[in-house]
Amino acid sequence: MTSRPRVIVNVAMSLNGMIAGKSGERVNISSAYDWERVYKLRSSVDAIVVGANTVIRDNPKLSINHVEHDLQKLPTRVILDANLRVPRNANVFDGSMRTMVFTEKSDEIQNAEMMRRKRHELLVDHLLIEFSSFGFKKILVEGGKRVISEFVSSGSVDEFYLYIGDILIEKDGLRLFDLDTNITNVIRDIKMMKSGVLISLNPYLLRESWIKKVRDF
Repeated sequence: MTSRPRVIVNVAMSLNGMIAGKSGERVNISSAYDWERVYKLRSSVDAIVVGANTVIRDNPKLSINHVEHDLQKLPTRVILDANLRVPRNANVFDGSMRTMVFTEKSDEIQNAEMMRRKRHELLVDHLLIEFSSFGFKKILVEGGKRVISEFVSSGSVDEFYLYIGDILIEKDGLRLFDLDTNITNVIRDIKMMKSGVLISLNPYLLRESWIKKVRDF
């Protein structure tokens, strides 16, 4: 039996529990110090996974910036987008890093490997098997909210890092946690950083009361 990759989740949240602004608009939550940590974390994995909404709303490059790294072993950018809603001129298609798009659609996108799959093949358990077949031993899931919830709900997350930035976001922002029961003792470790706090959470306890499974690919 093929072992699945190690799965790490990393997400930034405001002091009042938001990971994005009104209607999911991008808000810069991480400090410069936290971004250095994120770049190093990205450089340590084989693939960086995000959903369509993250590409549409944030337009990230998912790069490792200036972190020293073997250019032959840059992480692969993986976009989960069943309905292929992402803009064709998004930063993830700049050709600087290998990029895969998992989708049901037949369209082509320049500088992207189109991984056409049926809907059930876009479920986390199936994806992890495929990731292993590509040689991915460690993956980083960066969002958005629904993609993170899918991985947590599947029970496949091994590490969960939550950066809480020194910022408050308006009340109509996108909240990370919508738990329907109380959970306790979920914190594994806390590290103080300049302009924020980095918390390591127990993903297995989070799974017990995570938000409903919904597809956003």
